[in-house]
This record gives sequence, C-alpha cells and structure tokens, in this order.
Amino acid sequence: MPGLDSLPPAIRSLRPVQTLEANLERGRLAHAILLKGEDLNLLETVAVALAGNLLEARGDPSHHPDFFTLRPAKRARYIVVGERDKNEPNTMRRLIRDLNQSSNQGGYKVAVVYEADRMNAAAANAFLKTLEEPPPQTVILLLTTRPYDLIETIRSRCFQFKIPSRWTASDSPEWAGWLEDYRGWIKWLHRDAAEARAHPDRAILQMYGLIARFTEHIEKISDGSWKEQESSLPDSMTDEEIEALKVGMRKGERDKLLIEIEENTRLAAIELSHEVPFPAQLLARSVEALESTTGLLALNMKDDAAIESFLLQSLKIWT
Repeated sequence: MPGLDSLPPAIRSLRPVQTLEANLERGRLAHAILLKGEDLNLLETVAVALAGNLLEARGDPSHHPDFFTLRPAKRARYIVVGERDKNEPNTMRRLIRDLNQSSNQGGYKVAVVYEADRMNAAAANAFLKTLEEPPPQTVILLLTTRPYDLIETIRSRCFQFKIPSRWTASDSPEWAGWLEDYRGWIKWLHRDAAEARAHPDRAILQMYGLIARFTEHIEKISDGSWKEQESSLPDSMTDEEIEALKVGMRKGERDKLLIEIEENTRLAAIELSHEVPFPAQLLARSVEALESTTGLLALNMKDDAAIESFLLQSLKIWT
C-alpha cells in the first residue's frame, strides 16, 4: 500500500516525517496540517504518502475517490472561493462541499491544498470555518513554501511541520558554473571596486551574461521536471489546473535556485574575508535585496526582470 513507509529512506528519515508517522500510528494525527519548506515537490511527496496511509489506498492515492485537491488557477495563480450558486471545480466552495459529503469508501477524506499561501481573502475566510469545525474523519493538508503569506488565523489552526529540503536545486555543471561566476563577479566588484567603477562596461556585460544564463537554466530544468510530471497527471485535471501546476513547478524550481544564490552570496562574503574585512553590512543588504526580488517574483514579475533588478542592486551594493 502506498504510504509513508514507501518513501525513500532519505525522506522518511526526516524528523517531521517520523513525527507524522508516529502520530498516525497512535491515532493522534491532527485534522489540519501545514507542511512548509523550500521544496514544493517534496511537500507534495510527503502529503500524498500520508494520504495513502489515511485512505488505505491500494494504488496512487491521488486517484482515490476520497482524495481532493485545490490548486492556484489561471494566470494570476490564486486560489479562489468560487460563486455561491455554482459547483465550479478547483474552488474553495467546491472543496468545502466535497469534504462535507459522506466518504465514498466509508473511511477518511483527505484534502491537499497546494500553495495555500495563494488563497485570496475570500477563499481564506471561507476556509476558516472548515478548519475550526472539520467534518468527521477528515484531514486537510496545506502545502506552502511561503508560510507567512498565509493569514495568521489559518496558520494558528494547523499543526505545522517544516520539511527541510536535502536536495540541491541542480547538479548540472552549467549551474555550478553560474554560481562560481556569480561569486567571482561579487568578489571582483568589492575587492577591486575602483577598477569596477572605472570599467562599468565590464561589470554590466558580466551581469547581463549572468541574467541570460539564469533564465536559460530555469527553462531547461523546468522543462525537464514538467516532462517527468506530465505523464502522471490525473485525467480529471482541467486545462486551467494543468497550466497552474506547470507554472507552480517552474516557480518551485526557480525558488530553489534563489535559495542557492543566497547561500552563494554568503559564501562569496566568507571568501572575501580572507582578503578584506568581512563585509557584514553589504551581505545583509544583498540578502535583503534578494528577498525583495523573491517577493516581486511571487507577484508574477518576469524572471529576467526580477534577476536583473537584483543584480543591478548587487552592482551598487558591492562597489
């Protein structure tokens, strides 16, 4: 039976996953669980495995009649409440209606809310009553890489588990080369600031080279991840849901790259400290600029424009 015990050892050995498994065995699993972390695909893997246990699924839990999902949709990628007098799929009202119906198999009902931070205000408010008074034998799993974008009244009603990612964003030589060149650019800007200011064309040329390679790499890894996922999509998914899932997967891959950029910014500062005083204030400003860029991307700013904004700020910061 698909379940937590079928997870790869590297995932099953994570402490939050072990805690979930122990609570499940003791019959003490909360009805509302918030799974948060940097890797949305990893969160989904854990959620679907847990659903497999709850539903006693013989096959893929996502095909079980008592398994329900809610995802961001359309270009804006929001989770919407839906119209009151319509039974629209992939809306909050539809999910609530499904959960309040009797179980098809006479056991648990499980709902997975993907990217729960994308709920608009109306959807979040409609969801609160279900979180406060869930139907019997119902477990709701909320997945998010941005937990603090969820309203506090939802977070406070969930048991929260942070699932740490043990995976790198990419093991490709191209990405490793990008990170090395990015660190080298930062170190040159700061260590040889006078030269960088005297030759702005060199600094800007390198910067736009990094931008072009960054967007090219996102396209490559996103296309690869989508090809792996596409063949296993449930037949019941609408075109809008599929498009939103595709965009969400790209976002997940991009966010992992941004995490590695932050880590390599810190590494560059440490490497600089072997030659010059540790640039603590510049590092803090650079990380703040990257966090601001991540926020702009969450508002659907284009990848190339966002990374350009960050690198332009970096150019000013490090010189």
